[in-house]
Amino acid sequence: MKKFATLILVLVFLCCAKVVFAEESMHPIDTQEASCRAAAQTTEQTVICILRAANYWSYEANKYYSLLHKKFHDEEKTAVFESQKYWNMYKNNDFKIIDSLYAKDYETPERLILLAEQKRNLLKNRAQTLLSYYVQTFPENENEDNKIPVNTVYKPDNFIIRALRYIGF
Repeated sequence: MKKFATLILVLVFLCCAKVVFAEESMHPIDTQEASCRAAAQTTEQTVICILRAANYWSYEANKYYSLLHKKFHDEEKTAVFESQKYWNMYKNNDFKIIDSLYAKDYETPERLILLAEQKRNLLKNRAQTLLSYYVQTFPENENEDNKIPVNTVYKPDNFIIRALRYIGF
């Protein structure tokens, strides 16, 4: 009986530890977005939280692109530059598709959130890809301080402005 009780306690402890460590391993941008969305009371505030996170992910992608570009030599710099150039073209075209979907007559608040999340996910995936390239290529720099600056200026893009107009602001 004691062994069974000990086993149950160990399992409960492991489950709790897994939840605690999973929360700690979230990226700071995801943590900021989650806290912002928890405090948001309207759809527009939720959309602004998501797009602010998208702006931070864009900053992260640019940061790792710059770090890769600084550390590589000529051929690698050209490859990274070309990759980023074509990715930016892809991103702009994808944003046009997302914006054209927004222009439909059957918009709902949930759809605004979905479209903002699609933009954020596109930028987040690129930032994580560039981060993985950087960490794989320069593993000695893996533990550098990668915090998001607190004073990063958030400038709403046309999507936010149109979303706020749709909502009535």
